[in-house]
Amino acid sequence: MYALRPTDVYLLGALREDADALARVRRMTEALGWDMGSVRVVDEGNVHDVVRELQGWPTGELRADVAREHQRPLVFTQLACDRKREDDARLADRPDDVSEGVLAEVLGYIDPVRDYHAYESDTERNMVCWPTRDFGVMHGCSHGCFYCGDGKHGKYLAIGANIEEYTEKVIGPTIEAMPQQRCFRMIGWGSDIISLEPEYGVFEAFLAKLAEHDRYGYFHSNSDHVDWVEHVPHRDRLIGVWSMACDAMAETIEPGSPSPDARIEAARKCQSWGVPIRYKFKPTVPVRNWRKEYASLIRRIFERTKPETIGFCVLIWMNVEDLKARIDPELLDSDYLREAEETAATMNGQSHAPFPHHVRAEIYRFLIGEVRRWDADVPIFLSTETREMWAELEDEVGQKARSFMCGCNPIQLPGPRLRYSEKIKRSTYFAPTGDG
Repeated sequence: MYALRPTDVYLLGALREDADALARVRRMTEALGWDMGSVRVVDEGNVHDVVRELQGWPTGELRADVAREHQRPLVFTQLACDRKREDDARLADRPDDVSEGVLAEVLGYIDPVRDYHAYESDTERNMVCWPTRDFGVMHGCSHGCFYCGDGKHGKYLAIGANIEEYTEKVIGPTIEAMPQQRCFRMIGWGSDIISLEPEYGVFEAFLAKLAEHDRYGYFHSNSDHVDWVEHVPHRDRLIGVWSMACDAMAETIEPGSPSPDARIEAARKCQSWGVPIRYKFKPTVPVRNWRKEYASLIRRIFERTKPETIGFCVLIWMNVEDLKARIDPELLDSDYLREAEETAATMNGQSHAPFPHHVRAEIYRFLIGEVRRWDADVPIFLSTETREMWAELEDEVGQKARSFMCGCNPIQLPGPRLRYSEKIKRSTYFAPTGDG
């Protein structure tokens, strides 16, 4: 595990009846040097007070020698594998100053699975990706990335401890219900799960269930914490995907995260153990001197590793005012920031705000050109971009928008190779004119 130094550790009382979950909590807390006798049990009598404490974190001084993000409280909870949130009267019957969302997570109502990028929703949002169903066992992260709401403003990590139950009641049945999907992500939510391995043991359980069904699984990470991968059972079922940042971005915008070089070294290790590796520059943030920064990053990636794919997504999901509130404008390319400000009237409210199309296209062309300096053949992709962007850059990307290999495709096996199914015959792309 990361050497976290949480200010508090909480345990939902129901977990005391689950020997496997309790052993997991003990294993994780001992790895952090935290005495189980100091873990605070959450029950009906104090749950509202605990929620108030979590909402108000931090209430005292934090350690100056430990990253702020690594001091967030940990809440070990019992995932609601077959309980329904809407049936729990405790969520409605609560004081006004107790957040329903925080209370729900403390009680274990963390989405067990989510559907992403359905054909209908991507059409509405003008987004190109692949439809997938993902798994999540926790919410919150020990990284503090400014572009991520959970990273910049997160106050705790809610961690599901009943993984054995989750594996049998959620992972297995979901795989059986989705024969068209060959690869599944264990992704969070707003989390970096591998930073808690091997003590957490989620990937050992996940990979074992994938092996039963001849499926593959992804981790998606900003982390360099991979030594556990070398000896994890069913490692042949694992695919590693890294979110990459240039040096300036990692140093100033991703506090609590390892450096780009540390992530590249982690990918190199995984590749040496036979684990396929893929990179996403997601988000690509146009910091000052971004061309020099990203050119250096791309060079180092190809000097040290041979990825199966590499992809890009310029920062999206926020209006320009949100951007400036999250990231110091002095860190950003001044010309591109001005472009975002001047086009705010048309871009605000769009999924791909804050930077207009022509800015994003210019960035992609540069990144594609830098990749091709080092590798003429590696598949390049655009992640969650618009139909118009794919139509414009398809030839330069070198893949077809309808059937591209990416980072965490639901039908993209190691190789990389696409294994189409009756229900997943293409990406969510169609030509912007509607003719396709």
